[in-house]
Amino acid sequence: MKILLCSVPDGAIKYSPPLVPRGKTNTLPIFPLGIQRVLSSIQEHGYDGEIYDINNLRHSDEEIISNLIKTKPNVIGLSGPLSHCYPHLKRISKIIRETLPDAWIIVGGNVSGSAHILLNKTHTDITVVGDGEIPFLKLLRFFEKNLKRDFSKFDELLEIPGLAFLDSDNKFNFTGFAEQLPAHKMGFPDYDAWENGLEKFGGNRKLVFDVFDEINSIGDLLGLAEERSHRTKEYIDLFKKYVGKRAGRIQTSKGCVAKCTFCQRATHGYRSFKAETLEERVIELKNKYDVVVLSIDDENFGSDKPKSYESAKVFKKHGIYWFAEGARASSVTYESLKFYKENNMMSIRFGIETGSKKILEVMEKKTTKEKVYNAISNCKKLGISTAIEVMMVGMPGETRDTVIETAEYAASLRYLVGNDWNTSYPVWAAAIPGTPLYEYCQQVGIIGKTIDEEEDYLIRLADEMEGHGILNYLNKTDVDRKELFLWTYIYRYIGKKAYVDEILKNNSSITKIVSEIYKQCFKESFRTFKDDLKKRLNKKYPLKQNLYQFLSVTTKFLIAFFTPFLPRKLIIFILKKISNHNYKDIERKYKNQSGRQKYNFFIDPKNIKNEYKFTNERYLNSKRPIENSLRTIVKKNSELIGENLSEEDMQLDRIAKMQ
Repeated sequence: MKILLCSVPDGAIKYSPPLVPRGKTNTLPIFPLGIQRVLSSIQEHGYDGEIYDINNLRHSDEEIISNLIKTKPNVIGLSGPLSHCYPHLKRISKIIRETLPDAWIIVGGNVSGSAHILLNKTHTDITVVGDGEIPFLKLLRFFEKNLKRDFSKFDELLEIPGLAFLDSDNKFNFTGFAEQLPAHKMGFPDYDAWENGLEKFGGNRKLVFDVFDEINSIGDLLGLAEERSHRTKEYIDLFKKYVGKRAGRIQTSKGCVAKCTFCQRATHGYRSFKAETLEERVIELKNKYDVVVLSIDDENFGSDKPKSYESAKVFKKHGIYWFAEGARASSVTYESLKFYKENNMMSIRFGIETGSKKILEVMEKKTTKEKVYNAISNCKKLGISTAIEVMMVGMPGETRDTVIETAEYAASLRYLVGNDWNTSYPVWAAAIPGTPLYEYCQQVGIIGKTIDEEEDYLIRLADEMEGHGILNYLNKTDVDRKELFLWTYIYRYIGKKAYVDEILKNNSSITKIVSEIYKQCFKESFRTFKDDLKKRLNKKYPLKQNLYQFLSVTTKFLIAFFTPFLPRKLIIFILKKISNHNYKDIERKYKNQSGRQKYNFFIDPKNIKNEYKFTNERYLNSKRPIENSLRTIVKKNSELIGENLSEEDMQLDRIAKMQ
């Protein structure tokens, strides 16, 4: 039995240059951790396989066909860590079926939240829902006895938790969520099989080195988009020492202790890895791959404090500097942050998302703005860098007022850590299958319930937005598209106004106020103006388009320049005029006047069910925060809908709820 495990690209189907070797695209390579773990697990039980890293190699259809013929696997596992992988999963499964009609095609990863779509609209035979190590091992034992695809024997699969499949009668079956390895059995797979695959399918095993980030900026060193607050003497000196060296990735835990309503939770619970096996991996990364900095790729670093302390000691022991990609503000204290700093932590990223109390409740964040502010304040005191621009807008219940609250909160955090007033755009809340947000969208009629409608949504969701983040947003609020488009302007410029208010609030000296406004606001806006102008004019557009580009960046600069002096109502009035003008432009460019819409933003749902919507009245009538959680709202809506679900519908409902 030949086993081939493949990583799958995300995004829309169009030409994309290889991610390795680097240099031909700005898209960053990704470590195929899921299939590495699955392969390592089956190797412990006497099986073996190969890794074909299609995601990083970005092979054409012809190259994939050639490699499949060369390998001739009987079992092919496709890893889709994101729902955005769906279009390429459909493409690659079709290639496999046409090239190797007798091969078993197994799909795993978070894309399995759409198992029924995968099974009905692609050539997938079986999906694994949840962690793949145990279900895939049991599947291999089944395949040993049924190497030829024989759907009449699918009844044997009903005893394996973690699978979804269509039986010989085309009936959907879900066996429950996958069994998970206990923490003490979770290890750190080596990269040998991955390197072998890069050599066989990419021609060079040393391509593995291109997946590691090279430290060419302070941002690379800290794992953050570089800001003024990151350019301290400590980090400048450390950057000079490590420039050109490599940064790697590692996990110290798996899972999350929270249940945010926009986040898919196919992996249940929270498990910490053993520090002993962690140390072995750290030594290998340092000695074999010249890694000096590690990204701790946890969703919830610090939630298991004893294990987190052990991990920090391991990093310090081997001279490794590190940063935590994900943490909850409630999981750290001043004392724990101080300990991590003393053990080589450089930065930490908190899941902030919003500055609105109302939206925190909708998201079920189970934290407060004050807790997050205090955690970031502690980071500032200890010299630990952090990210502020991690805000999200567009959840159900979002209004102009809640967007302004978030903009003001982001401004207060920027001022706190010492960054200038130039904010980034917030991300737009995306409904991912397997989340309460997705289920809510189906209940109110924003996303259709037929397989064709859901597939259309997945295909649009995967599209790369062509520089306009809002184009991929499906409206979950009670406002129209023009108002939504205005929010991108309000967030940035009311945020700037709030930043000036922070300067006024925190300084009594006129001289200091003027100095800070000049340095943190005007000077930075002028620098941005010059950079934008240079970047756009360097593209050598025709004269008319160059004039338009000049007027665009000049207008942005002038609005920013006058923001400190104008009242908020006037700023919003001006922004609305500019926004409405620019909205017409994107509508002209991107909205199809008839036929299928390419972007979620221009979708007009036909059957909106207002009685199930989360309205402001519903919010005001609530008595406890949990009543405003989207999970609670979805549950109450289900009771109101009162559908009599078939057995198959109940199985789909279990996957839909994930959490």
